[in-house]
Amino acid sequence: PHPKGARIDVSINECYDGSYVGNPQDIHSQPGFAFSRNGPVKRTAVTHVLVSRPKRTKPSLSEFLESEDGELEQQRTYVSGHNRLYFHSDSCMPLRPQEMEVDSEDERDPEWLREKTATQLDEFTDVNEGEKEVMKLWNLHVMSNGFISDNQMKQAIMLFVENDGAHIIRRNLCRNFLLHLVSMHDFNLVSTATIDCVMGRLREIQDELPDVEEDQPDQTVGSAAACNGGAVTSSGAKQGKRTKGALMD
Repeated sequence: PHPKGARIDVSINECYDGSYVGNPQDIHSQPGFAFSRNGPVKRTAVTHVLVSRPKRTKPSLSEFLESEDGELEQQRTYVSGHNRLYFHSDSCMPLRPQEMEVDSEDERDPEWLREKTATQLDEFTDVNEGEKEVMKLWNLHVMSNGFISDNQMKQAIMLFVENDGAHIIRRNLCRNFLLHLVSMHDFNLVSTATIDCVMGRLREIQDELPDVEEDQPDQTVGSAAACNGGAVTSSGAKQGKRTKGALMD
């Protein structure tokens, strides 16, 4: 009996079926003790923590006695004739069977890309043919060597002169090449000292070139004057003046 009188614990049964809905801890208590507590009572623990502790292997040095020749690799089965399809890393195009021995990571300037670059430059109408040819040579040079940063421009230009300087001189493109260097200087890619060094090297290459055919004397003179910074009037212009003079007479 309760010191202050009778005690009644009321629990609402949601199902109305007479089942017990009280504190589940009281079920594990002694019979008759569930509703006659006078103070705090230590509850029975019903939660158990399960910890998996695998058996620890004994330490040994057997791993150092195994051979390092890759026995696991030797046990691997190699399947020949699989249907796996590979792709080029830069173009995402399927790799053909005849290209399996070629590393696609080294394809900096594939043939289709060189042709596409030349075609796109030919579509410009506000530049002359000399500027187009210089830009074609320059773009192919940059793609083949993989120059990507601004601090590599000096090295790129010097290598470009060493590789294509003779072609520039023979094609009389010295002025166009100098214009290209000036444009790079406007964008702070090269300095004036670099331009002087490059043009000096171009003049040295011109002096080292053998004499060209005698049927191209005017082109040789024009190329030399352009690389040296002089102005030369073509033979066609002179003939035009003589023709005009003859007509005036």
